[in-house]
Amino acid sequence: MKKHSIKWLLFHEPAELFIRTAEHFEKEINRLTGDRYEIEILKLEDYNKKYNNGKPCDPITELKENRVQMSQLYTNSLASTDATDFYALALPFLFKDHDHCARVLEGEIGDELMAHLHDRLQVKGLSFTYSGGYKCIATDKQITSIDQLENMTVRHKQSPVFTEMFKALGMDTADNANMTQTTLPRYHVEASESQKHVIDTQHSMYLTTILMNDNMWADLSVDDQMHFREAAKICARAERAKSVADAEEIKNDASKQAEKGIETISDLSPAEADKLKAKLTPVTDKFAKYFGNNLVDRIRKS
Repeated sequence: MKKHSIKWLLFHEPAELFIRTAEHFEKEINRLTGDRYEIEILKLEDYNKKYNNGKPCDPITELKENRVQMSQLYTNSLASTDATDFYALALPFLFKDHDHCARVLEGEIGDELMAHLHDRLQVKGLSFTYSGGYKCIATDKQITSIDQLENMTVRHKQSPVFTEMFKALGMDTADNANMTQTTLPRYHVEASESQKHVIDTQHSMYLTTILMNDNMWADLSVDDQMHFREAAKICARAERAKSVADAEEIKNDASKQAEKGIETISDLSPAEADKLKAKLTPVTDKFAKYFGNNLVDRIRKS
């Protein structure tokens, strides 16, 4: 029997974090469907060279036009493309812990967010994944007090949430910045060489989403739609757990830190952690009114 071919585009770095999810999905979907799908996993540069005449591409466009059938993208990227409710997922101190986050992502609110994504972008969202989980901050000097962040500079992608967060900390943006927010598994991709010191602030969640071309989804049988959802859920749970484990391994292994160029990793004292929450929680309160259906308060209470 001829297998159905799927191109899975890896748009973000580090590629290995996303390759393992795509490979796991291929394993699960073939287990569930009797080995009927073949997934071609393509790094961005390989896809552009093989299928796009070496030109850069926009992953959402490729997905919507069915030139690729699946991908995994940051929720913040989807928010900036028009799925604006996804901005809520990056709000500071929104999730109490990973169990709370899973309840939101796998429950009614997660379904609503995927419906919002489909309405705005006409792509099918299958599940929410991590890209390292909780965020930390990397700086070019050791930080022991949140007050030391004031007047520092930060490099970040445009986002109204991040803009307000850094404003609340008294920071400004710059290309050659003192600080970057990232996750420990993503540190070597996002932090500059001078930002060798990490504070494990856990102030926000770094989330991604497994996506599928809408027409391909509509053409699936009801049974296969169920199988794709199940495979995506299994992979998402495994990926989130692996991201958390990766971060813990880096935090507790000096050799792993050295490999990534990290000189120090530290936690905030309880008093400084409370100070950070006091500065950033009003940002979440401010944005709560901008999302419909009482989204932020419902997430907090889930």
